[in-house]
Amino acid sequence: MFRIGLLDENLYNWHTMHYPHYLQLAAKLYGYDIVVAAACATKADESESKRWCEEYKMEYCQTPEELIACSDGIMVMAADECGGHEGLAKPALESGKPVFCDKTFAPDYAAAARMFALAKAHGTPVFSCSSQRFCMELLSWKQRYGTPYRVVSQGPGDLRNYSVHQYEMMEHLMGIGAKRCIAFGGEDARHILYEYANGRTAQMTQMMPAIPFRLTVYKQENAPGEDVAVTDHYMTLMLALCRFFCEGALLVLPEDTLEIMAMQEAGRRACERFGTWISLQPIRK
Repeated sequence: MFRIGLLDENLYNWHTMHYPHYLQLAAKLYGYDIVVAAACATKADESESKRWCEEYKMEYCQTPEELIACSDGIMVMAADECGGHEGLAKPALESGKPVFCDKTFAPDYAAAARMFALAKAHGTPVFSCSSQRFCMELLSWKQRYGTPYRVVSQGPGDLRNYSVHQYEMMEHLMGIGAKRCIAFGGEDARHILYEYANGRTAQMTQMMPAIPFRLTVYKQENAPGEDVAVTDHYMTLMLALCRFFCEGALLVLPEDTLEIMAMQEAGRRACERFGTWISLQPIRK
C-alpha cells in the first residue's frame, strides 16, 4: 500500500477536506493501492488539527519531518494562498519522495524556479497543476486536433492565485512559447492578450462579480471558435495523481509549470500598465 501524507498550513479548507477522498475513490476505481494516511498543519492550533485528523480518520503528525518519515509520498496543499508554498514545501522537496504541490505552485517565477531546483538537487519528483488542466473535454479536444491557433478563456478570481485555472488550460492547449502580453480593463474586468509565434494568441478575461469558466478554441486562423466545456476534471486529475505516485508518471513537466508562472507574472505586470506590451523573456531569466 502506498501511504500519502497531507501537508498544509491549516487543514480546514476545501481541498484538504475533499482531495483525499477523491483520490482514494479514483484509486479504488482504477485499481491502485493508495491511502491518504496522515496529515500535518504547520500553522493551525494542535487541538484543531487533531480534531480534523480524527474526523477524517488520519494519523496526526506534529511536524512535516514526522509526516514525511511515515509517508511514501507527500501532497503539499495550501491551495488558497501560494505565498507560503516555498517554505511549506521545502522539507518535502528535500525528501526524495514524490511530491504533489497543489495550485498555485508558487507566487512568482523566481520562487517556482528555486523550488524545482531544490527538488532536482535532492532527486525529488515533483508535480503541480490545477484540476482544470485535466478537464476531460479539454483533453479530448487536444488529442483530436492538437495545438490550436487561438484560445479565448474567461473565468473568475484573482491574478495571484485563482487565475491559475485559466492559465493551466491555455498552456496545456497552446504549449510553451508565449512571447509577450498586453492588458486592458479596469478594477472589475481585465483582458490579457498573449502573443505567440506565427500570429497565434491566447486571451483571458477575468471579471467581478465572478463569472463561470468558459473556453473557446480556434483550430485555425479563420476557423470558427468551438466552445469546450470545462466541467469534468477531478477524476482525471486523481487518476494522474495515482499514476504519479505509484508509477512515477509525470504528466505535467516542470517546464509547463514554469511557463504558467511566467505567463501569470507577466499578466500581473501588464495589468499594472494597461496598454503596454510586457515581454516574458526577462521573467524567465
